Amino acid sequence: MKTKDRNDFPSWVLLFVGIFDVIRGFMHTFNISWAVDVFAKLDLSVAKDAQLFLLAAFGISNYLTGFIFILISRKAKHLSVYMLSFILAAYALGVVAMRVVGLTKGDNAFRGMYIMMGYLLICLLTLVKFAWDHNRIKSI
Repeated sequence: MKTKDRNDFPSWVLLFVGIFDVIRGFMHTFNISWAVDVFAKLDLSVAKDAQLFLLAAFGISNYLTGFIFILISRKAKHLSVYMLSFILAAYALGVVAMRVVGLTKGDNAFRGMYIMMGYLLICLLTLVKFAWDHNRIKSI
């Protein structure tokens, strides 16, 4: 298998992740009320504007990462595996930071967590497959 072929799978996964992030951006901005009701399950009786503003601001970053991931997946495929690694590292760092400052999952009904677990699992499985393929090729 040529190096180019090994980079194709992670680049397609990164393209999917990028499209997914753009969709998340749309949900957090233009479709925010539905997202709050269905996924976030936020209690908007307190600090409604602040909560919605933060959710929408997160949507802006989803647009940015989504478009960057799409660009990398198409124009710099060899970087896709690194970007998938950075996604996992960034979320791991975020979880550590939340624990350090005392934030926990809480007892809310946040369904978006399960979507994000799938998102991160796809990144992890892609990296495992890439490493497996890479090591298998080296041993041939």
